[in-house]
Amino acid sequence: MGCTQPYWSALQVGSQHLARQFAKHGWKVHYFSAPISLLHLPKLFDTEIIKRIQCARQSPTPHANGRIRSYVPSSFIAPAGLCLLRNKMVTHNWFKTMVPSLKSMQHKSGFERIDLLYIDNLSYHFLLDRLSYQKSIFRVMDIHEGFPGWQGKARHLAQKIAGQVDATIYSAQGLEKYVHTLGSGKSALVPNGVDFDSFNLQKRSGQRHPLLQEIPDPVLLYTGMIDSRLDFDLIRSAARTLPHASFIFAGPVSCSATRLTDLPANVYLIGPVPHDDLPELLGSATAGLIPFDVNNRMDVIQGIRPLKLFEYLAAGIPVISAKWPELEKMNSPAWLYDNEQEFVELVHKATTDNHDPIAAWNFAKEHDWKHSFELMLNAL
Repeated sequence: MGCTQPYWSALQVGSQHLARQFAKHGWKVHYFSAPISLLHLPKLFDTEIIKRIQCARQSPTPHANGRIRSYVPSSFIAPAGLCLLRNKMVTHNWFKTMVPSLKSMQHKSGFERIDLLYIDNLSYHFLLDRLSYQKSIFRVMDIHEGFPGWQGKARHLAQKIAGQVDATIYSAQGLEKYVHTLGSGKSALVPNGVDFDSFNLQKRSGQRHPLLQEIPDPVLLYTGMIDSRLDFDLIRSAARTLPHASFIFAGPVSCSATRLTDLPANVYLIGPVPHDDLPELLGSATAGLIPFDVNNRMDVIQGIRPLKLFEYLAAGIPVISAKWPELEKMNSPAWLYDNEQEFVELVHKATTDNHDPIAAWNFAKEHDWKHSFELMLNAL
């Protein structure tokens, strides 16, 4: 598996969940995440960067009783959305600077015989040419050129991969048109899901998560990347309108500091939370939030079917989300808003009305990752 996020990252996306499904079904998984390179030197004291460097030195790292081995390759250069690092010379040749080399890692870890090659990271396009495998699959979770710095540069890599694999799968209906432009011979919708049993805490301990001990109820919780997709203007205004509510944002920050200035005192950024802690964190929340900026970032948001939606629902809490076509088509029990007034009204509803979680649980259970895994194999 050639992926983006480290297997152990606090930010768990679909590929880590699918890796666990492979392992549960008896596969041996070799999970490669994006490389660590000289590009990361300015972030040398970042906690996750330190862990990635440690894992690069110790690769592979075993997980799931040894069924999964994760790798963080080291390289002198790596593709990025920066001027010199997104040109063809880098994107097509960076892997030649990997230390140890791919061939060395393959020989050491014994994955010469590959039944399935899985790619979700465009930078791993070279695996299609360098490895011998029975089947191959390309997973698309976003419109690649929507990421900063990649406009006009990512499509040719996506087309290269889609044109070579046996099947291209995509995680949301909103990505269907984009996937068709990539020229894949075979494609299928394999939507995001949830590890239902992990998040379905019907018998809660009644104790608050330690990170929320000093934060007053009611807690409105957002989990995931804190980036430019969030509607910070709405968040600021709604938090001032609702000073009795606590707005919690749990996740890594990936946006400029200026976007986070002047946040009201009842808005809390608590940083990344280990994925294993999320069920308990959600169990301490009154509602889950998905406050995306659909007015200004629809180019990126249109292809998102958020994992957090299923996790919130599996936890049995109300979901308050911005409205965009993908969510409307899903017909989930989430409460969708068009504007700030509706958002505030839904917060009042979540904090004052009794909430029956049955519909949320039933919907989430139908979208367990095991169903997505079956759809993925059927696509081949």
